[in-house]
Amino acid sequence: MSKSTTSLGDVLQKHSIVVCAGSGGVGKTTTAAALAVYAALAGRRTMVMTIDPAKRLANALGVRTLGGIDAAVSVDGLPRGRLSAMMLDQKGAWDEMVERHAPSAEVREKILGNRFYQHLSQSFAGSQDYMAIEQLCTLHTGGDYDLIVVDTPPTRHALDFLEAPQRIADFLDRRIIKWFVRPYFSASWSTMRLVNRTAGFLFRRLEDATGISALVEVSEFFTSMSGLFEGFEPRVRRVYDLLRSDETAFVLVASPEEQVLVEAEYFCRQVRELGMGLRAVVFNRVHREAGGTGRARAVDAVAPVLRRALGNAAETMIENFARYELLGRGDGLRLDAFRAQLPRGVAVAEVPNFTSDIHSVAGLRSMHPYLFSD
Repeated sequence: MSKSTTSLGDVLQKHSIVVCAGSGGVGKTTTAAALAVYAALAGRRTMVMTIDPAKRLANALGVRTLGGIDAAVSVDGLPRGRLSAMMLDQKGAWDEMVERHAPSAEVREKILGNRFYQHLSQSFAGSQDYMAIEQLCTLHTGGDYDLIVVDTPPTRHALDFLEAPQRIADFLDRRIIKWFVRPYFSASWSTMRLVNRTAGFLFRRLEDATGISALVEVSEFFTSMSGLFEGFEPRVRRVYDLLRSDETAFVLVASPEEQVLVEAEYFCRQVRELGMGLRAVVFNRVHREAGGTGRARAVDAVAPVLRRALGNAAETMIENFARYELLGRGDGLRLDAFRAQLPRGVAVAEVPNFTSDIHSVAGLRSMHPYLFSD
């Protein structure tokens, strides 16, 4: 049974993992940081982790840099909770996993020195998503935090993150591993080509893609990693279940632009099909009509006041005000239509378009009256 939530504050209080997702450029990272600051001020031991390799989270929190190790963030007036932050270090997370699960020092050194492993841990497509899942699992099972706020890459990439557990399972399919560790495979690709012409072609393509010139290293990688694979499938299943459980809430961050809302609708459908819980939507950079009175009436009300105060100079301001009212009218109509499609119980918050970017904890706190107005 899902946990009923009516406000963003409820979402932070009733869940142990909050995943923030959304298109690029909608203020997703800033929103994730603002949520984490609020939860810490409410007394929760909070971690905000970003998967986005860009340094937006550090900028939003006003700290110089973030790395793969949790760093304390100073927040004035923090009563009982605490706030930590980190940025996923893809290579470091892979190495840490090997260090943690390698059956012996010899195997560990063999894996860390393997060129296929080095390529996989730094640039293999989707590797970052795999390690994000590993890192999330480690933080959650560690028990050091009441709440983990995850800042994901832009929408399409965020869906990669959601599907990462299944891809890990597919990647580590036992039938594939057994095939890789067959004795003949540890010879070379040329030998492989003699054994099977089709397989030889496929692995030549693999060599071209990875830059690894000897397939023996690929075979040695899978052979060395076989001990680590034993625990992968159960871990993947646990994390996948965790992402679909009542402990996890997804918060969609969007803006009123039409294209952004189209992507947001796609994200909502995918989350629903994956059986995961969308608990809140945050609309950033929203323009609203003055008092909701309608563009014409608002302009008619403001124009005489401006003309009396500014004379001829008022006309430009009146024109700008009329354009803003039109912008607000469009935002309002699109958001109302989007909101009508959301399931019951999904909290919605609107944050206005701030006059400048936010680069401090104090700036993040200025978002709270809008995020937690209910």
